[in-house]
Amino acid sequence: MKLNDYLRAFMFTVIGMSLATSCDDWTEPESVDLKYGTIENADPAGYENYLERLREYRSLPHKSVYAWFDNHGEAFASQGHRISALPDSIDVVVLANVESVTNQMLDEMKEARAKKGQQFSYCIDLDGIKGDYTALCEDLAAKQLAFFAENGEDAELPEELKTPDIVDYMAKTAQEKLAYFDAVGFDCLMAGFTGKSTNHLDKTELTEYNRQANAFLGIIGAWHARHKEVPLDIIGKPQNVDAATLGNVRTAFLSDGLTATNQDMFTYILLSAGDALPAERYGMVASSPLADGSDPKVGYLSDGTSAVEALGFWGAGSSVGAVGVFNVADDYFLTQGQYTSTRRMIQNVNPAAK
Repeated sequence: MKLNDYLRAFMFTVIGMSLATSCDDWTEPESVDLKYGTIENADPAGYENYLERLREYRSLPHKSVYAWFDNHGEAFASQGHRISALPDSIDVVVLANVESVTNQMLDEMKEARAKKGQQFSYCIDLDGIKGDYTALCEDLAAKQLAFFAENGEDAELPEELKTPDIVDYMAKTAQEKLAYFDAVGFDCLMAGFTGKSTNHLDKTELTEYNRQANAFLGIIGAWHARHKEVPLDIIGKPQNVDAATLGNVRTAFLSDGLTATNQDMFTYILLSAGDALPAERYGMVASSPLADGSDPKVGYLSDGTSAVEALGFWGAGSSVGAVGVFNVADDYFLTQGQYTSTRRMIQNVNPAAK
């Protein structure tokens, strides 16, 4: 019997208790903090049995489910900002803002890890580091102009106004981000690497590209060599990653899935990744629509269907070993707190036993 059978049984129990609760109870402003009406309190022994089976489920054959969670708030404004409200069948939660992990969130992470067997990760992304470097260079350029205008063109720049080499900046930033692994207490690490085909690069461009790519992957690889017990995932274009690094990766997610316009594109993206890894070590991602509507194209295929649910249908028949949802918290706000699209995706890739 699979986990979803137990989820279904507990769902019916919770629904029954909900129907027995008065309308006034549900409309009280304090209801978010109340503890009644939960299976944990109504049937502690049954809930413990469920949690035990949930932890067992993690080690059974199934497609791993990752969720990218935007933790940006100082406090929990709603259940949509709580890790505890995420669907239990999510295997790995990837925090989007490693610098913004609050004590409240740490407590929820510890509880979810201990009770549910969920893992927590974060991504160190090369493109993100490069973007920050570009912004830094632009800021320094403006400050340098102001300095020379005030002190003359022959004045010597102070150290804090000198433009750092990109590899030095990359190494410093990556090491700072790696420090969060132990400081926060994560279970696994993810590296973001898109890279590009080098066939069209001239010798100078190729040398610089390799310098940057090798420096970043070398830093990640060296850290992982010292932490062999830590699962390492990667997201981007694995076909641009060297074989030595790729060989140590648990799951290689194909970020192009985020821009798929139809379900067949998932297959094309997977085929384009090549055969450097067995198919079951690849993962595909899609995004939930944005709750604020800032980009109406995000989260939908060209025919208007949900990209996350389409990924679930595709993933059910695919040999990939993992699927992932970006902007998972938005699914909470768009589906009245039910995470409907995410749950449907999970049910499709890991269906309940009949």
